[in-house]
Amino acid sequence: MENNLINTARSFFNEQSYQEIADKENLPIDQVKRGIDTAIPSLFLGLQKKTGYDLQAILDKFKAYFVGFNFSDITNLWKNEKSESLASGDSQGLLSSLFGKDLDNIIPHTASFLGLDKGILSNLFKAGLPAVIGALTAKGTNWDATSIEADLNNNRSEFLKALPPGLPLNILGDSLPSSEQTLPADSTIVTPIQETVTPEIDPVKNVVVDDPIISKSPKQPIAPITEERKKGGGLWWLLIPIILLILWFLFGKGCNRENAAPMVTDNHVDSLITETEVDSNLDQVDSETGINNESIVVTLPNNVELNAFKGGIEDQLVMFLNSDYKGLSEEELKNRWFDFDNLNFETGTANILPESQVQLDNLIAILKAYPEVKIKVGGYTDKTGNEDINIKISNDRAMAVKTAFNAQNVGDRVVETEGYGSEFAKFEADAPESDRVKDRRVAISVRK
Repeated sequence: MENNLINTARSFFNEQSYQEIADKENLPIDQVKRGIDTAIPSLFLGLQKKTGYDLQAILDKFKAYFVGFNFSDITNLWKNEKSESLASGDSQGLLSSLFGKDLDNIIPHTASFLGLDKGILSNLFKAGLPAVIGALTAKGTNWDATSIEADLNNNRSEFLKALPPGLPLNILGDSLPSSEQTLPADSTIVTPIQETVTPEIDPVKNVVVDDPIISKSPKQPIAPITEERKKGGGLWWLLIPIILLILWFLFGKGCNRENAAPMVTDNHVDSLITETEVDSNLDQVDSETGINNESIVVTLPNNVELNAFKGGIEDQLVMFLNSDYKGLSEEELKNRWFDFDNLNFETGTANILPESQVQLDNLIAILKAYPEVKIKVGGYTDKTGNEDINIKISNDRAMAVKTAFNAQNVGDRVVETEGYGSEFAKFEADAPESDRVKDRRVAISVRK
């Protein structure tokens, strides 16, 4: 069933109002639409976190602010405020009341994910606020906290679906701790497939300007994460060790990346690039890699929820950690690597690009949820370029991941980093780019 709240909130905007915002903020209209489409479910989720007295208090603030407001023309919100940009003043206070201290985390990280200026995204959140309130209160006619709370809880899964694919929930305020309202056991968060975009390169700074990872998904399609994973019960948990063992025999046995030439399998999503090329985790076409753009909620043991791609590193790693992996030997663990699929660097450096932070944050959240887990970080390149440089840059990039983990107090969980250069590259230097990209990656391996 379609979510009336999301649809109703979106219906307050039309091409004219989008264009007015675009003109005011000097943005392409498609970026305005994307920002609004992210703001609306984020605002609903912020409200959904409020319960009881807290919800009543925030509704009272909204009611006082929107009394007499004309919801048929929500552009009045920013037209009537004395700001050269969109709504500031009182509407900024409403956002602060809604998200609290989390607002300082939500706006900059979401802006980085969307490739927008954080000031502009804050304005788009303000622009989306009256649409959300109008949808939730029937244009200001129903402020009953009990019925509003029920509507918010009943539509939580739909709010999650409306978020852009790959946007981690930990961006939206301490990982949006799970309420008692959970997703149906058979549900998977699905979003429309987005068009893959070739990255635009700034010829002066030599960095990715328009990175396609915003609309990309990882390669490996695997079973959706359902409520059963959260509960830890059911027949599925009996099958996981058997499936993992079968996959290991099919793809992993004898494939020791550290002591033998690797057997490249479909388990790898490439993100590391050589010095002479653009750093991006460009996946291959659907027919070659099984790419899907399904966004799912990965629930950790501490009830933290991550918004990730089906089959991405978060999905695979959590499934592995929930299995009986401790029964595997050290040699068997060395053969199992999980490749980052949203990790990018400035060309020829180990400087991680800002849009990569969302996946780093997800991995940090996973390490915090599994405090006993130790990992090794490995960097890999293809066979192009000077091998000494390849080894150095692959090692530096593995270290850059550890440094990012250090900043969040989980760096001690990285027992080793190593740059392998092109040692385990499968394809020759003159192979097509579609092949060589498979040899470039940063990956982690679970250790005892």
